[in-house]
Amino acid sequence: MKKIFSMMIFLTVMAACTVLGFSAGINICIDGADVRFDDSSGVPYIDGANRTQVPLRATMEACGCSVSWNDSTRTAVVQKNGTKVEVPIGKSQIIVNGRTVANDTAAAIKNGRTYLPIRAVLEAFGAEVGWNAGTQTVTVKLAGSQGSGSSDTLLKVHFIDVGQGDAIFIDYGKTEILVDAGNDKDGAAVTSYIKPYVDNTLDYIIATHPDADHIGGMDVVINSFAVDKIIDSGFIKNSATANDYYKAAAAEKCEFVYDNDMSINIGGKVNLKIIETGDDYDNANDSSVAAMLTYDGFKLLLTGDMGSAAEERNLSRFSDVDVLKVGHHGSKYSSSVSFLNIVKPEAAVISAGKGNSYSHPHGQTLQRFFDRGTSVYGTYKSGTIVLTTDGKSYSFSTSTTLNMNDAGDNYSSGDNGGTTAAPSYIGNSNSMKFHLVSCRYASSISQGNRVNLSSRNDAVNRGYVPCKVCNP
Repeated sequence: MKKIFSMMIFLTVMAACTVLGFSAGINICIDGADVRFDDSSGVPYIDGANRTQVPLRATMEACGCSVSWNDSTRTAVVQKNGTKVEVPIGKSQIIVNGRTVANDTAAAIKNGRTYLPIRAVLEAFGAEVGWNAGTQTVTVKLAGSQGSGSSDTLLKVHFIDVGQGDAIFIDYGKTEILVDAGNDKDGAAVTSYIKPYVDNTLDYIIATHPDADHIGGMDVVINSFAVDKIIDSGFIKNSATANDYYKAAAAEKCEFVYDNDMSINIGGKVNLKIIETGDDYDNANDSSVAAMLTYDGFKLLLTGDMGSAAEERNLSRFSDVDVLKVGHHGSKYSSSVSFLNIVKPEAAVISAGKGNSYSHPHGQTLQRFFDRGTSVYGTYKSGTIVLTTDGKSYSFSTSTTLNMNDAGDNYSSGDNGGTTAAPSYIGNSNSMKFHLVSCRYASSISQGNRVNLSSRNDAVNRGYVPCKVCNP
């Protein structure tokens, strides 16, 4: 399944948008219907905090809200079904029914029009807000709507931010699955995060392999919930952290199985397939449990810390997917070219810690994804990332993707992995234009969209088009 690209065209002038800091081509889709913007309403843009700002009146009226303005306090007031949200200009907060809620960006006035941070405000009204990177679309499902899927038919995958580690929570209807649980210190946080979603029992736990950054918090989780079944890699490790996990699993007296080929129906068209990739490796990473999560036409592949040796050995067992959870935190020893040529992910998620001592993700790995046009997200940049799908389309809870500046080893395509020299050109991963470093528009590119390019050929080969102002 591939995402369908929207043909919506905004009636704006590109040069004017660039000067104002607008990002052309951002779409807003509410319950399946595109919201139309033009010069009179204003157009959406990405602010300095990498958050989507939208024209207040046009967007909120499309959601069925009433909109008013308090001039004395410079506050927009939005109301619907008994909920009142006050949005003060220039303050990193909103006020929901009298309760102040902190936000990481602020509403603004541009060209005499009021813009609001769409996620914070719409979620205050109970809406589900996602991001489709392929179509540059903010997707909104209003509370109580009869759109493409109710909460019971939406599959959600939470890539929980546990720093340098993995913890992935899968939730569909009344079935919940936890894949890994971070380090020892993360057990309580993972337990607290998943507790509101767990219906009586935690149906499945998958321990991909016994390294501390994957099963460190597992004993706390197991001791906190009734668990039906644990799926383990079968690789035995004698460490204090691993022994805590084994002890908790034995005490729970739940079904404990190793990762042989199996298919689990989670409900309806949602299935989890465990892929046996071999048990004779000499390291825990290559022994990681691999799992394919499918919902109708949607596919997500999870591979733990599987390295390139195991990938190469099992190429025939993998197939084209929509989203890949990147193996081994983006290490250069995973996500090989031959593997990516098989799985062909449209989007990928890296779980890693900011400034980790391993320099994950490695620039070589990011480059391999970017070379094939994959949108890459990282917990170390966006925090916890939630993927939502109805089996037909999917979206992420963040619009912030990674670029080469986010490589842990400061890799550039021209230096074989060493420290990158000053770039010759600057690319904008959102507009796909590149500029001279001295170009006035280069300095206005947000950090999240800024890509260092080593040469003009590098820019052109990666799909960037030259700026018409600086003519690089």
